[in-house]
Amino acid sequence: MPSRKLFGNLRQIAGVSKVETQGATVRQAIETLCANDTALRDAILMDDHLRPYVRVMIDGHDIELAQGLVTLVGAEDQIAVFPPMAGG
Repeated sequence: MPSRKLFGNLRQIAGVSKVETQGATVRQAIETLCANDTALRDAILMDDHLRPYVRVMIDGHDIELAQGLVTLVGAEDQIAVFPPMAGG
């Protein structure tokens, strides 16, 4: 089963840094990940789209360079979700 890694404040919201979920697409994987955690869902999604500046990577590749939330997820793929980051 594919693993999902959460970073930054998403770890704090979920209470874990890594979880295993199922889903054939990134959207399905995120929906499964957030099924019982509305705060996590609200931190990642807005109106069924990724929130601005939230980055999702599959095996180190940004899904925005693939097919976004409909990008297919393989059984061994690792999804990493990064919150918006600020800096200066």
